[in-house]
Amino acid sequence: MLSQQIARSGRRGGQLARGGQRPSLAALKGAGQRRCYAEAAQAAPKGRVGRGLGLILYGVAFGGIGAAATWYSMVQKGFSSFTDAETARLFIPDTDEIQRIEDTINNHPLVKELRSRPEFKESRPHLKMSQGIRSQSLTAGVLQGDGKMVVPPVAFIEDGGKSIVCISYIGNQLCGHPGLVHGGFLATMLDEGMARGCFGALPHNIAVTASLEINYRKPTQANSFLVLRGTTVKVEGRKAWSVGRIETLPEAGEEPTVLVEAKGLFISPKYAALMPRIT
Repeated sequence: MLSQQIARSGRRGGQLARGGQRPSLAALKGAGQRRCYAEAAQAAPKGRVGRGLGLILYGVAFGGIGAAATWYSMVQKGFSSFTDAETARLFIPDTDEIQRIEDTINNHPLVKELRSRPEFKESRPHLKMSQGIRSQSLTAGVLQGDGKMVVPPVAFIEDGGKSIVCISYIGNQLCGHPGLVHGGFLATMLDEGMARGCFGALPHNIAVTASLEINYRKPTQANSFLVLRGTTVKVEGRKAWSVGRIETLPEAGEEPTVLVEAKGLFISPKYAALMPRIT
């Protein structure tokens, strides 16, 4: 009887998908719960030890459902409110200093080159979120503003999740030592930037960080322009391996200085299959 109910739920989900309708959160949770009940019941051994293992299986199952429901809720509330092209035009400087920073980025030869290459799509990723979601985000909210990430970083992502180039300006309020950008913040930049760069190579256009290795090469000066580069070097199913670095934004005719290097493994979570695809 339980398997028949699950089968009917699957057919109803398929009919909704073919009709172009997005399933509701309640429907997703209900179908996921019934499937998890069946899988846990089949896998759980008998006896006292079996009951303990069964509880663990139920916990894992409902943990996945909770993560899926959270992601669905974020999408519904505006986690992806704007397109890439829209975000590139959303930010408007409100002071002369911020306008100077914007002009420096927009007029730099690297940015002009990337804008001329059709395989790269320009965006300001943090502005894809609605204001409500942004206010709860570390990198899109807390770390943005005067003295911090002064302007929303500008990202160029290569089609198919092959690579990313992201230009930022970092003020003097994200320091570990006076005048030097905090190493933990640089690791956060690489964590988020490298993951975003490989999204397009993975199912459902989303990934979480499984491992990240950081090597600090040079001190990073505050009040400076930084370039993050990430390259996807290997993809296997839901897994993508990436290498990345943060370097200075060089003046014309100069070579950039590599400040931090990293490599990481990023995985598209299983529960993402239940969610609407993020574009």
